This record gives sequence, structure tokens and C-alpha cells, in this order.
Amino acid sequence: MTCRYYPQVLAERFSEHRFREDTAAMTQMPILITLPPETTCHCPDTTTVRIMRGVGAVIPLDAASAGPWEVWDAVARARLHAVNASHEQAPVFVGTSCLRLIGIHGWAQNPTITIYRPHRRCTSTLPSCCVGSTTVPETSVSCSPFPPLSTTRATVDGLVTEHPYDALVRCALHEDPLEAFVLGCMALNSWSHFSMFHQDECRQRAEEIRTDLLARLDRAGRVRGYRRARSILSAIDPGCANVAEAALLWIVRSICPFTVHTQVHIGVHGYHYYVDLLIEDLHIIIEFDGVTKLGETRDEFEQAKRNWVMRDQNLRDAGWQVIRVSWPDYNDWEELRVRLSRILGPMIPAPEFRFLWKLPSKRCDGPLRRFYTRTSRIGNQHADR
Repeated sequence: MTCRYYPQVLAERFSEHRFREDTAAMTQMPILITLPPETTCHCPDTTTVRIMRGVGAVIPLDAASAGPWEVWDAVARARLHAVNASHEQAPVFVGTSCLRLIGIHGWAQNPTITIYRPHRRCTSTLPSCCVGSTTVPETSVSCSPFPPLSTTRATVDGLVTEHPYDALVRCALHEDPLEAFVLGCMALNSWSHFSMFHQDECRQRAEEIRTDLLARLDRAGRVRGYRRARSILSAIDPGCANVAEAALLWIVRSICPFTVHTQVHIGVHGYHYYVDLLIEDLHIIIEFDGVTKLGETRDEFEQAKRNWVMRDQNLRDAGWQVIRVSWPDYNDWEELRVRLSRILGPMIPAPEFRFLWKLPSKRCDGPLRRFYTRTSRIGNQHADR
């Protein structure tokens, strides 16, 4: 039996432009790549899964208790290691794959694996994977024709990657605008160590990183996709706490010429709130309602509902119009964009953001790339109607 161990390394935060060539912090449970895949592992809280023909992986989760999100994430990481093990000469993981390895997730939860090999251009398919009752759809392995922007390389979990800043610029140039924008927001949030309570210093760090990203883009030259990439890198914001908030900011900035602030503190009637998006010129607040905000039990749900109603009423008493968006709204991007446009009023987006919008493709937002939900809002009504 041949086994290859790839330690699962904790994501490194690249603060103040400092970049280390290798990450050293490791968790106790490694991902084990097995050849052939029939090899089993009897370690507790692990699951063996077939990744591709002749290659399997032992992933650090219990298939019986793991949720679908955990399974999809674990399989995505295992696929990266399996692709690496299937090559005699280690490829360079670039773009979304590089960012995924350091813990930066985009909109697609089942992303394409992207590698760079100087003398090979091909695309292959990885089959779907079953872990317990969860099936992770198939995905593909793509060899990018574009070399990394710099010669800097990192080793993460035993895999070679391009510089994370180069990876984000690559995404801005070549990925769907939604995917690139979400990745950019999540990257700035992580790399700036964003905190709602220390926003000034965090946002200063984020601006320093943005300056570096734009400089790297300029060094790439006025290549195809340059204008859209520049719009994306100029519009991303470290204040988005998750991919859903980042997607919401992407839509709003693509239609609104006014400044949109994130994670703004508002004090009303002795209560202190941090709102997701705030457009001060229009006196409008836009918030995303995620599942975690509503609790996990019935009692938590009812309490969250009461708090939610009180919060909205307090904000309205202070003169704010509150608009709420939830996961089902993301099932129809054009409808959501029209709805927000009607509320905000007819307007032209800011010149620097006019290239942000493009309807997400199936490669980014199709049924093989993310979960879809039909769960309705509380009360089955739009809060702004």
C-alpha cells in the first residue's frame, strides 16, 4: 500500500503585506491520500472517500454526524490533495484553489480545481463523491494557461501555490464577477483581521492590501478583463462577514452610485446595532438574514423573531428604511436586482463600479456549485413591503 500524508494546515493570515514562504501550524488530524482507494482507515471520526480512479482520501470527519456544508468543504480539500498526488511533478495551485487552501471561500462551494503547469493545457473531470447521506457533485480540474504574476511560491498543506495576492488578482481577471467579488471580500476580511470594534485600523490594513492588489493588476498589463478586475478590486470590502453579505454588497454596488458602508454601528433607544449595509444618502439599511442569525431550536427561533421585529422597529423609529434579503432571494439574481433597483430608485452605478454586474454563470452558481434553498422568510413576506 502506498500512502501520502498531507497535514491540514491552519489558514495563515497575511497581515500588513507580510508573506511567509511556508505555513507551519498544523492540526492533529491530517488528510490521508490512499492508493488504491479501497484502502480503509480505522481512525475514529474519519471517513474514507473515493476521489478519482485509483485515488481515495481519508477525511477528518464523521460521515454520520457531519452536515452537508462540512462534507462539501472536506471533499473540496481532499480533491486538491488527490490532484496533487496524481501528478508526478507537483503542480502549482492557483486562483480559487490557492485561496481555498488558505481558508478563503468564494460563492461556489464545489469549485473547479485550477492548477498551472508550464507545458500542459487540459481539463479533466472528477466524479461525484458520496459521504454518508450527502453527495458532492462532480467538478473539473483545469490547467490555467496563465502563469502566476510573480515568482513567489508558498507551500500550504504540502501543496505548492502562487502568492495569495496573485491568486486574487487572477480571480478578478478570469472568474465570474460574483465569485471574484465574494473571494475578494472574504480575503480582505481575513487578511485585515477585521473586527467590528476596531474598524479604523482594520480598514487601513485593508486599503494597504488593496493598493498592493491594484499594483499587481497594473503590472499584469491591460489584458482582457482588466477593467472589470479593477472595478472588483476597487469595490471589495473587508466588512462582509460571510459570502452572503458579500454577494449582497456586490449587487448593491452594481446599481447604486452612493457610498455603501458595511458594519455600521447605530444606537437607538439604548440598543446598539451593527447593520450589514447602510446607504446614508438614501437613509436605507439593507440586511441579510442568515440561518445562524435565527437560531437552531424553536425557542431560539422565536426569540430571534422577537428581537428581529424589535430591531426593525427601533431602526424605523430612528428614520431608517430597512430592507431584508435571505437565501431564497439568491435563487433569482435578476429578480433580486430588479427588486432592489425599485426600492433604491432609478439611478446609474458609480463610474468605477459600472463593470461589476454580470449574471452569474452555471460554472459559478449552477446546481453543481452550491446549495439552493426554498425556505421562506419569517412570515413569508418581504420585510420592506
